[in-house]
Amino acid sequence: MKKEEKEQLKNFKELKVRPGTPDDLKLAIQTFIQQAVIVGEYELDTMPTEYTENLLRNRKPTTNNVKVS
Repeated sequence: MKKEEKEQLKNFKELKVRPGTPDDLKLAIQTFIQQAVIVGEYELDTMPTEYTENLLRNRKPTTNNVKVS
């Protein structure tokens, strides 16, 4: 891993979810960030598909009309 990539990984570890985010979505975002850090630390090419599928499948939405741009 290049020095620049290691610095980016450190910054990624410091990411915080915006206040006011619904708890279920906050947990999903935090979990995704943690997994992304693991992928970087172990220099994996991709995030395991099973992990992403489980994250999406187990999310219980509490919000409606979420808009993705």
